[in-house]
Amino acid sequence: MNKNIFRAYDIRGNSITDLDDQTIKKIGYVLGKRILNTGQDSVYIGHDSRLSAASIQKALITGFNASGVKALVLGLVPTPLVYYATKTGSTPNGVMITGSHNPKDDNGLKIVLNDSAVSGLELFEEVANQDVVPEVPENFETIEIVPNYLKEVKEKVQITKKLKVILDAGNGAAGEIADLIFNSLGFETISINKEPNGNFPNHHPDPSKEKNLEELKMKVKEHNADVGFAFDGDGDRVGMITNHGDSVLADHLIMLLTQHYLKKRSGPIIFDVKCSSQLPALINELGGKAIMEKTGHFNIKKAIKKHNAVLGGEMSGHIFINHEWYGFDDAIYTAAILAQIISDDVSSSSEVINKFPKTFSTPELNLDVSDDEKFKMVEQFKSEMSFPNSELNTIDGVRVAIGSAWGLVRASNTSPKLVFRFEAETEEELKEIKELFLDNLKRIFPDLSLNFS
Repeated sequence: MNKNIFRAYDIRGNSITDLDDQTIKKIGYVLGKRILNTGQDSVYIGHDSRLSAASIQKALITGFNASGVKALVLGLVPTPLVYYATKTGSTPNGVMITGSHNPKDDNGLKIVLNDSAVSGLELFEEVANQDVVPEVPENFETIEIVPNYLKEVKEKVQITKKLKVILDAGNGAAGEIADLIFNSLGFETISINKEPNGNFPNHHPDPSKEKNLEELKMKVKEHNADVGFAFDGDGDRVGMITNHGDSVLADHLIMLLTQHYLKKRSGPIIFDVKCSSQLPALINELGGKAIMEKTGHFNIKKAIKKHNAVLGGEMSGHIFINHEWYGFDDAIYTAAILAQIISDDVSSSSEVINKFPKTFSTPELNLDVSDDEKFKMVEQFKSEMSFPNSELNTIDGVRVAIGSAWGLVRASNTSPKLVFRFEAETEEELKEIKELFLDNLKRIFPDLSLNFS
């Protein structure tokens, strides 16, 4: 068993070499025993469009059934609908089979037990020590969750003027449901790459990467649309394109939602270490409480619960609305609320976004490293780095601030990569903070190839 599949947020690995039937059965059995210990006896299971979904689901059901837990099968749905089922259905337990934005041959499990996100790390020892799982008669029921979700979204989202919206699900799990939702809300909706296809034939479903937004940008301009939205493979991350065909930083999406929701209720807003320094400034200016947290849906959800936050957001496009919604990351609902905000405004989507302060920043930058070494490398960087006259934040990797500029390095919890981001109020300061990081990297890791992607 590959220990590295048990990650800080979830379980993730190659669908053939790592997530074999016996491993998945053991995971299901261990999770089932945990469910029984809470006095419950059922679990929701959903999956995205990946080609390995059916075999993993079959093994997972076997594991749950062997433990005495019934499977409530949602079928091919976005991750948020599994979360929605645990919030509104008959059991607060759910597992989503998804590889999220990983390569198409990967897959994984996002887990909620008793209404709390479960880290893969906390399961490793139990699964490793589990004996072979016995075969038992199947015990599952197929559940249709979409009608209830559609009904509640329509109750919460009201538009004042009809917009033309382009949706791009990248052949992931969100396409058909997002199209249904937006049409039902009264938007003029054009969907591209709507059909689920685990080969992802048009582009990889990761809206945080600019190259994956090119087709959506083209369609927004071609159709003279008001706004475009892109979803990741399992529908829990969103990207936005303005009417001018420009991509919008997730920082600005969180700012837009902050403005919207702090008018309704004051309180904390949670954001991750990769977010712009302009975000906490805006939160504080509007009377909210800005709280920086470690990256990862697992960490943001726990912080939202702890602080009863109004909403949370990550630079990657995970956004968690917790006022008049349920506090989980839901790209479809978030896109609908963003579209409603634009519908209510007399300005275009481009004008709405351009009202926010502009900085010079990079997107998330990745550096390929060994999965076994990435956390050690960050600790070595922290112990040997040199940044004179700086302020340090070490809640997740290290974020170094010098004047208006800051830079971040952290280990990815989902991939064998180091993650970087840089921001400053001037182009010169941005260049300086990047060069300081590069100088430190070259000195501390002289054999490391600095090929960022």
